[in-house]
Amino acid sequence: MASNGNVYISEGHGEARPNNSRIMVFTKDGQFIKTFATMGNGDGQLRSPHAIAFDSQDRLYVADRGNSRIVVFDRDGKFLAAWKQFRPAERGRGRQERHDLCDRFPVLQQPRRRQLQSGCARGIRVGSVKDGKVMYFIPPPVPADPKWQPPIGIAVDGNGTIYAASDDQMDIKKYVKK
Repeated sequence: MASNGNVYISEGHGEARPNNSRIMVFTKDGQFIKTFATMGNGDGQLRSPHAIAFDSQDRLYVADRGNSRIVVFDRDGKFLAAWKQFRPAERGRGRQERHDLCDRFPVLQQPRRRQLQSGCARGIRVGSVKDGKVMYFIPPPVPADPKWQPPIGIAVDGNGTIYAASDDQMDIKKYVKK
């Protein structure tokens, strides 16, 4: 939800065609307002948007799974940036909390096979909402087992503690900054 109470929903999960790959906006009472973004890989376009979240400045962060990036919009749908350094591939997720947590957000990264072969590591990257720079990397909690699947859900509490949920392992890992 944006600070004005409007509800934002990402539509387009999956690679099947046709795929809307857009963001829908509704009032807090459920009345449709508009959609923004279209299917594609250009500025303001999405391909399989996944998790979405707002920061305290009403910037909307979209895990653009199909394009392996985070796309940033203002609450009116104006394109602001596309950050490829997080590469939320496969089951990528954006931040799940509304507050800025010292201007940081976590992104789960599950690189596709070709990305793993090119040196892109699985794990959680913590980035700056100010400039999109990767600040920290949290590696997976287990040795690199090809059967191990990274978490698919992520949340942050008011203290900056990161919680990563895995449906395959049916557990939640807690990460506290030292």
